Amino acid sequence: MAIKFEFYRTPDTEGTSKKRYYARVVNFRHVSTDALASSIQQRCTLTEADVHAVLVSLGQELAWHLKEGERVHVEGLGYFQVTLKCPETKNPKDTRSRDVKVRTVRFRPDKRLLELMRNAETERSDIRPHSAKCPDEKLEKLLAEFFGNGEVLTRQKLEDICGFTRSTAARVIKKLVEEGRLKNVGARTHPIYVPAKGNFGK
Repeated sequence: MAIKFEFYRTPDTEGTSKKRYYARVVNFRHVSTDALASSIQQRCTLTEADVHAVLVSLGQELAWHLKEGERVHVEGLGYFQVTLKCPETKNPKDTRSRDVKVRTVRFRPDKRLLELMRNAETERSDIRPHSAKCPDEKLEKLLAEFFGNGEVLTRQKLEDICGFTRSTAARVIKKLVEEGRLKNVGARTHPIYVPAKGNFGK
């Protein structure tokens, strides 16, 4: 077992004579809550249904505390904390509370989790830094499964689940938006996509 990676050219050097690359994990498998529950059940005395219920409840409990502005520490995993965004302003008095939104939930791994990962092996992937082929039927299936887990889509996530390059992922999203299959529920500069009604099983 190893973490497969490939080298990708940094975006700011694309189309230039400079060549700088970074390593990125190449893995298109998605581990569901059911799969986690099944694996955890084998490590303890709880039933698979009990573990599944705990995992779902954990997510709900995290959300409740994060909405209170609290930082949550899950021992063995790490720290969860909300980050915010708002329009730039020269005078804070000009910004209303409704203009301040949640940007994301930031995660900082626990020391114990990092220690467990220290001996992880890495292995060069057979996949090269170009977009993987993803026919329409396969894309439809992958996105239906992705959205079925209640997730929201970003360009980065589409790269990960389909093996697309940055430019291909952006092009596919633009096409799906123009076709009315995806809609942006985030900011123009930080888009977040969800299925339009009647698409991808929604």
